[in-house]
Amino acid sequence: MTVDIIGHNLVAISEEMGVAMMRAAYSPNIKERRDCTTALLDTAGHSIAQAEHIPIHMGSMIGFIPGIVSQYHGDIHPGDVFVSNDPYLGGSTHLPDVSVVAPLHVDGELIGFAAAVAHHAEFGGSLGVAPDIYSEGLRLPILKVMDRGVLDEGLIRLIQLNTRVPVERLGDLRSQFAAVSLGVRRYEALLERYGARAVLEATRMWLDKAETQARSALREMPKGHFAFADQMDSDGAGTTDIPIHVAIDITDDGIAVDFTGTAEQVAGQINTARAAVEASVYYVIKTILDPTLPANAGFYRLVDITIPSGTLLNSVAPAPVFMRSDSCQRAVDAMLGAFSQALPDRIPAASNGSITAMNFNGYDTARQRPFAYAEVIAGGAGALPAAHGQDAVQTHITNTANTPVEAVEQNYPLRVTKYALRDGSGGSGRCRGGVGIIRELETLNDGIRLTVKGDRVTTGPWGLHGGGNGQPLAFALNPESDHARTFTRTDNGTALPAGTIVRAMTAGGGGFGAETATAPDEKGNVQ
Repeated sequence: MTVDIIGHNLVAISEEMGVAMMRAAYSPNIKERRDCTTALLDTAGHSIAQAEHIPIHMGSMIGFIPGIVSQYHGDIHPGDVFVSNDPYLGGSTHLPDVSVVAPLHVDGELIGFAAAVAHHAEFGGSLGVAPDIYSEGLRLPILKVMDRGVLDEGLIRLIQLNTRVPVERLGDLRSQFAAVSLGVRRYEALLERYGARAVLEATRMWLDKAETQARSALREMPKGHFAFADQMDSDGAGTTDIPIHVAIDITDDGIAVDFTGTAEQVAGQINTARAAVEASVYYVIKTILDPTLPANAGFYRLVDITIPSGTLLNSVAPAPVFMRSDSCQRAVDAMLGAFSQALPDRIPAASNGSITAMNFNGYDTARQRPFAYAEVIAGGAGALPAAHGQDAVQTHITNTANTPVEAVEQNYPLRVTKYALRDGSGGSGRCRGGVGIIRELETLNDGIRLTVKGDRVTTGPWGLHGGGNGQPLAFALNPESDHARTFTRTDNGTALPAGTIVRAMTAGGGGFGAETATAPDEKGNVQ
């Protein structure tokens, strides 16, 4: 009982850190859309407790923590705060995701960290096409931004000088400082309440519990070798039909996930640092084994991951990685495709398969200031074996909310002209795929630059067992006019005149089963 009480206290600390960060943040991207994650980790970077935020953000911490311990060994003190956003040092999965952590001590001994990851609306660099990571933004190695409570003002000035909206960047960083500071205080209060020995022992047992629960679920899994292949439509730089292969071996001892056969890293910005894919794998394993597993790294012990270096899913510097999330979503699709062979009555069809985004940046003439806005849009979820797919939701490795229309129009030179379900976009079948979204914005200034991201633009998300594909993603400028045209990633960075209508039509989910089979009732359930 005490183990569960302390374990849930650790989760509550992580959740409260997230609430504090969202309330203190300046940008709607964090405050409203909640593109952030908070967690407590041990000194090896293993999650002790993670808030229910963004699964892929755990990849921003897996390598960062061991890097801090190695680089600053013997120089980590109460009141210190560290920062990084370098995907190749484990401090991020792409440069806009900035990681901030503060150490946790017990009787003077370092035992872990409180961490806050936030997606900043921009972090310098090109918001058009970038051939390498140097062009994608300001890249911070592992740095101590606060030394025993004293802020490094020089580092803060450096960051602000290299970003388009320096006041907003500082405000969002401060919200992260507040979150990890709160995490440290709450952890110290937990130690005082239960005693250090009890908390540390309960934490160890909390991780062991996740492993034990996962192994219990593993015993019920079919054993064998299961493989699947999917592909990315394009890297936005000329390479198309980019394969992602996965083989999954389920044994009595654990689950091995092997991405051998996946394409080499590409010229475009869809490459992925290994840690982001590891986080994606852990997400899938948790959902397959037991969604009620404690939100910690205990169940990671069952999982072995192989990703050849220099490939799309384990790129090496200086490969650009800004749009890495779409490749991670496709890795999830491939894993689910493999698991569907083992568990055909549990695995859904493919969801929209993208973290669809539009980024607007420029100068706001009405408010007399630069601006940068990241607009991420949901899509349709894949149909389940016994239920229709959900409409208009974020799926898999992301978990963000939408940005309210009021927040967009109060903060940026943009007007939301349409926000609706994309009827008919879900794949057909006994259970239909969820439908995507139509999100339409009008530029109110000249010279606003547009960058889009997203995959599944050629072939829609696949259905299962006779279900149809969902409609693919599409972007359009000035639709339903005499000068309408599509907008693709090769157009990224284009400056738009005032009055331009930008429309995103996100993908629907795949369908499940042949239409002639028994359909769900009015509640969406198959009898």
